Amino acid sequence: MPDNEVIMAQHRHCLETVFQCIEDYLTEDEELVTNALETIVNLAPLLDLGIFSSSKPSYIKITGKRAVQAIMGMLGSVVKTWHCAAAELLGRLIINPDNEPFLLPFVPQIHKRLVDLMSLPSVDAQTAHGAQAAAVGALYNLAEVNMDCRLKLASERWAIDRLLKVIKAPHPVPEVCRKAAMILESLVSEPQNRALLLAYENAFAEILFTDARYSDTFARILYELTSRPNNKVAAARGVWGM
Repeated sequence: MPDNEVIMAQHRHCLETVFQCIEDYLTEDEELVTNALETIVNLAPLLDLGIFSSSKPSYIKITGKRAVQAIMGMLGSVVKTWHCAAAELLGRLIINPDNEPFLLPFVPQIHKRLVDLMSLPSVDAQTAHGAQAAAVGALYNLAEVNMDCRLKLASERWAIDRLLKVIKAPHPVPEVCRKAAMILESLVSEPQNRALLLAYENAFAEILFTDARYSDTFARILYELTSRPNNKVAAARGVWGM
């Protein structure tokens, strides 16, 4: 119930208990950890990690940093359903600007793991698609946060290739493909990223001409990429008018 979620999200000891549970995932019962993780995912839109900075005494002493480290543990665990839930949790937490100071120090690790999740090996297509959707959703929110996130994601190995693969496969949920395209558009908005992204000009053009659903987005991407005067190489090559 929404009223209960508001109360739980503001109850420090309750939050410390569930975060401690996922922190101890190696020794805790798997079902208990799953339930704790699902609880935090549901509370995430209301959750301010600053609650752990309170001066009130606590026996568990979870900090904002420890909370994020616990989520990273879930993201790197061997249980695939935890990967998706942890990715979704990070994507929800970053929407709240008050959580940025706690999450941004972990952005390089978060990006790397989310990019890995986009090509999660699985004999179960549903699990693989779920991991892709969770990773793309989290990356979409991270890319919207600030310039540093966009720069680091663009330089993350395989990130662009895997975002393109999600679109071209395509992922069975159109909204996931749309968000992948919008992540690319967000990345190309940073001048520092354009030289790196020029290597994908042909791949972008192929989607522009072959997939009408995303043609407008990729037209904007190619325009940004090749027609900006502050990019000398692009200025000489720019052919994608609007």
